[in-house]
Amino acid sequence: MSDHHTTKPATILVIDDEASICYAFERFFEARGYRVLTSGTGVEGLEHCRAEKPEVVFVDVRLPDADGLDLIAQVQTILPASCIVVITAYGSLETVTRAVQEKAFEFLVKPLDLDQAHSLVEQYLHARRKTQRHATEKAADEMPRVIGHSASMQDVFKAVARAAAADASVLITGETGTGKDLIARSIHRLSARAKNAFVAVNCGALPETLVESELFGHRKGAFTGADQDKMGRFEAADGGTLFLDEIGELPPSSQVKLLRFLDSHMIERLGDTSSHHLNVRILAATNQPLNTAMAQGTFRQDLYYRLAVVEMRIPSLRERIDDIVPLAEHFIQTCSRQKERPMLSPQATAVLKSYDWPGNVRELRNAMEHALTMSTGNLILPVHLPHHIRAGGKGEDAIETAQQTNAVRQYLDRVGTAGDELYERTITPVEKEVIQRVLDECQGNQSRAAARLGMHRNTLRRKLKS
Repeated sequence: MSDHHTTKPATILVIDDEASICYAFERFFEARGYRVLTSGTGVEGLEHCRAEKPEVVFVDVRLPDADGLDLIAQVQTILPASCIVVITAYGSLETVTRAVQEKAFEFLVKPLDLDQAHSLVEQYLHARRKTQRHATEKAADEMPRVIGHSASMQDVFKAVARAAAADASVLITGETGTGKDLIARSIHRLSARAKNAFVAVNCGALPETLVESELFGHRKGAFTGADQDKMGRFEAADGGTLFLDEIGELPPSSQVKLLRFLDSHMIERLGDTSSHHLNVRILAATNQPLNTAMAQGTFRQDLYYRLAVVEMRIPSLRERIDDIVPLAEHFIQTCSRQKERPMLSPQATAVLKSYDWPGNVRELRNAMEHALTMSTGNLILPVHLPHHIRAGGKGEDAIETAQQTNAVRQYLDRVGTAGDELYERTITPVEKEVIQRVLDECQGNQSRAAARLGMHRNTLRRKLKS
């Protein structure tokens, strides 16, 4: 048995007006684990191509409403990577030449040899799997790296490695822009499912009326407008990983179906009377606290526990200040189109570190792209950063604050914080120096010095006396 049977079955479409040929294809290929669709006209065949995306299409040369050879180009427009096999009762030189010119994979002459048809399908699928495997390996090599030098991100890396080695459901939490999608892709890429599909769905972006159809698929006639069978995202992820982003936005009815799948690994398409088993790992993410949603009754508590078999929180960027500069430098390297990539100036670095980054890593990337656009030299200065970041980080004041903070840290490192009377040893010398300097600038006028220092005159006198 071919290895494509271990995942979702390949779909074959037969476009032929002879019912006996369609029936023969159905019996032969379904017995070998394939999914077979048939249509007697070119128009219906193209509708199947759009709705079902078959991997292999058999097209008869003579159809009641179309020339099968003319149909090839239309099928290729819809399915550029599909295998198209021409069926003909008239294997003339002209027919064969046209089939080759239209880039058909192969042609079969009636009466059909179904074993030969099966061999063609297997050849194509084998080549397709090999191409997909190479593409997957290339994509893994090109995949954006997760960067994190901070202790909190090192903990995340350990959690990702443990989650990848298991096959349990994972709930990833964190603010918008922290990289939850990238973490989910990393778990998949490092897992045993890496060679199979990773299907990402933003639950918050799906219209509520179409959520179940998109996730679980539907049968023809299940609802108004359901003109064809439709495969859902669960089936598309069979053998691989389904990532449900913004899981808190999932409607209650879909939450029930998701819970049922997590318990049984069975799904039903809308309008279907039977269930079938799928091998899909669920990763979910949310930027909202699900505890609140559960308290309000908008998210099922039992679903939360089934999703959060493993739960990991991605820290915000302001919680991992040590990662700001390495991330910024990484974005400069990956986004710069210049031969000599600009460097961050100390002043720009200070602004970046002083900003709160409500948009997290995503906002930092955008800021670096902006800076690269505005910078014409080999140094990125504060003026090259977006205005709201300079203003949000208090611009030049942020630089001064950062420098002051750094000076205090260096001072404390020299003095040390061990032993007793810490306040007396660290603050008093600084306080004496500040008071003396202000008094000198005020030429000994205690009233003016007290006003400059922001303290009452009596307080200043008491400190001078002590």
